[in-house]
Amino acid sequence: MLDEVLLSGGEGQRRLQSAFDGVPMLWVGVRCDPEVAAARECSRGDRVPGMARLQASRVHDGVVYDIEIDTAARYPEACAQLLADFVTSKRYSPVETE
Repeated sequence: MLDEVLLSGGEGQRRLQSAFDGVPMLWVGVRCDPEVAAARECSRGDRVPGMARLQASRVHDGVVYDIEIDTAARYPEACAQLLADFVTSKRYSPVETE
Protein backbone atom coordinates (compact mmCIF):
# COMPACT_ATOMS: atom_id res chain seq x y z
CA MET A 1 0.00 0.00 0.00
CA LEU A 2 1.18 3.48 -0.84
CA ASP A 3 -0.42 6.57 0.67
CA GLU A 4 0.67 9.64 -1.27
CA VAL A 5 -0.45 13.23 -1.63
CA LEU A 6 -0.03 14.13 -5.28
CA LEU A 7 1.15 17.72 -4.94
CA SER A 8 1.58 17.89 -8.71
CA GLY A 9 -1.83 16.32 -9.42
CA GLY A 10 -2.10 14.33 -12.63
CA GLU A 11 1.60 14.64 -13.37
CA GLY A 12 2.38 12.99 -10.05
CA GLN A 13 -0.05 10.20 -10.85
CA ARG A 14 1.66 9.58 -14.18
CA ARG A 15 5.06 9.41 -12.45
CA LEU A 16 3.78 6.85 -9.96
CA GLN A 17 2.12 4.81 -12.70
CA SER A 18 5.45 4.72 -14.51
CA ALA A 19 7.39 3.83 -11.36
CA PHE A 20 5.00 0.97 -10.57
CA ASP A 21 4.67 -0.25 -14.15
CA GLY A 22 3.01 -3.67 -14.20
CA VAL A 23 1.78 -3.49 -10.59
CA PRO A 24 -2.00 -3.57 -10.13
CA MET A 25 -3.15 -0.32 -8.54
CA LEU A 26 -6.33 1.10 -7.05
CA TRP A 27 -6.53 4.89 -7.14
CA VAL A 28 -8.59 6.28 -4.26
CA GLY A 29 -9.35 9.99 -4.16
CA VAL A 30 -9.81 11.17 -0.60
CA ARG A 31 -11.61 14.50 -0.66
CA CYS A 32 -12.61 16.89 2.08
CA ASP A 33 -14.30 20.28 2.05
CA PRO A 34 -11.52 22.90 2.40
CA GLU A 35 -13.14 24.47 5.49
CA VAL A 36 -13.45 21.10 7.21
CA ALA A 37 -9.86 20.22 6.26
CA ALA A 38 -8.64 23.55 7.68
CA ALA A 39 -10.46 22.95 10.96
CA ARG A 40 -8.99 19.45 11.26
CA GLU A 41 -5.54 20.83 10.48
CA CYS A 42 -5.90 23.43 13.24
CA SER A 43 -7.09 20.89 15.80
CA ARG A 44 -4.13 18.57 15.16
CA GLY A 45 -1.61 21.22 16.08
CA ASP A 46 1.27 19.59 14.23
CA ARG A 47 0.45 20.82 10.72
CA VAL A 48 1.57 23.83 8.73
CA PRO A 49 -1.32 26.30 8.91
CA GLY A 50 -3.06 26.84 5.58
CA MET A 51 -1.75 23.73 3.82
CA ALA A 52 -5.02 21.78 4.08
CA ARG A 53 -7.05 24.54 2.44
CA LEU A 54 -4.40 25.05 -0.24
CA GLN A 55 -4.14 21.36 -1.09
CA ALA A 56 -7.85 20.45 -0.77
CA SER A 57 -8.49 20.69 -4.50
CA ARG A 58 -5.05 21.22 -6.06
CA VAL A 59 -3.88 17.67 -5.37
CA HIS A 60 -6.81 16.29 -7.38
CA ASP A 61 -6.24 18.34 -10.56
CA GLY A 62 -5.86 15.95 -13.50
CA VAL A 63 -5.93 12.79 -11.36
CA VAL A 64 -8.14 9.89 -12.44
CA TYR A 65 -9.50 7.75 -9.59
CA ASP A 66 -11.16 4.37 -9.41
CA ILE A 67 -13.24 5.63 -6.47
CA GLU A 68 -13.56 8.88 -4.54
CA ILE A 69 -14.43 9.23 -0.87
CA ASP A 70 -15.53 12.44 0.84
CA THR A 71 -14.32 12.41 4.44
CA ALA A 72 -16.33 15.54 5.29
CA ALA A 73 -19.58 13.79 4.35
CA ARG A 74 -18.96 10.46 6.13
CA TYR A 75 -17.52 9.14 9.36
CA PRO A 76 -14.22 7.24 9.01
CA GLU A 77 -15.95 3.89 9.47
CA ALA A 78 -18.39 4.67 6.65
CA CYS A 79 -15.51 5.72 4.38
CA ALA A 80 -13.73 2.45 5.11
CA GLN A 81 -16.91 0.48 4.43
CA LEU A 82 -17.48 2.30 1.14
CA LEU A 83 -13.96 1.41 0.02
CA ALA A 84 -14.26 -2.21 1.21
CA ASP A 85 -17.57 -2.58 -0.62
CA PHE A 86 -16.01 -1.17 -3.79
CA VAL A 87 -13.02 -3.51 -3.65
CA THR A 88 -15.18 -6.57 -3.11
CA SER A 89 -17.78 -5.59 -5.71
CA LYS A 90 -17.90 -6.52 -9.35
CA ARG A 91 -17.24 -2.83 -10.17
CA TYR A 92 -13.57 -3.22 -9.27
CA SER A 93 -11.11 -5.58 -10.83
CA PRO A 94 -7.40 -4.81 -10.39
CA VAL A 95 -5.58 -4.24 -13.62
CA GLU A 96 -1.92 -3.74 -14.33
CA THR A 97 -0.80 -0.19 -14.95
CA GLU A 98 0.00 0.85 -18.47
